[in-house]
Amino acid sequence: MKFRSKMLAGIAAVLAIVLHFYGCTPQSTQPQNQPNVTVVQPLETKKISEQQANSTLKIHNFKFDPAILKIHVGETVKFINGDEEPHTVTAQDGSFDSKALDKDEAWTYTFTKTGKIPYICAIHPFMKGTVTVTPKGGKNET
Repeated sequence: MKFRSKMLAGIAAVLAIVLHFYGCTPQSTQPQNQPNVTVVQPLETKKISEQQANSTLKIHNFKFDPAILKIHVGETVKFINGDEEPHTVTAQDGSFDSKALDKDEAWTYTFTKTGKIPYICAIHPFMKGTVTVTPKGGKNET
């Protein structure tokens, strides 16, 4: 019994010494003799697409604005997300589908076929809109 307690006391003392030295040793994640490198990031990145569009549709307050858009075939629409939450622009017939747009990101799409195209946000399917595409030279009534 005395031998065990002396042995345990010795092990505890060695462990305490090892832990003391380990805790006092400087730890460096930088390799020796290597220069410090600082990466400079731009303060602000531009998210809004620079592509020209005939019409702009804004996404805000979990709604597409305008919810009904009438354009001519061949025209381009820019969809801009103004919400803090990501949104998509996804045609219900599968003809187009944006990626998830973060705040202030834009996505453009050129409509090449005539017709009425309902779309939703795939993340929030209660968000709905419609683009009506008419032939060139046809009336584009609002």
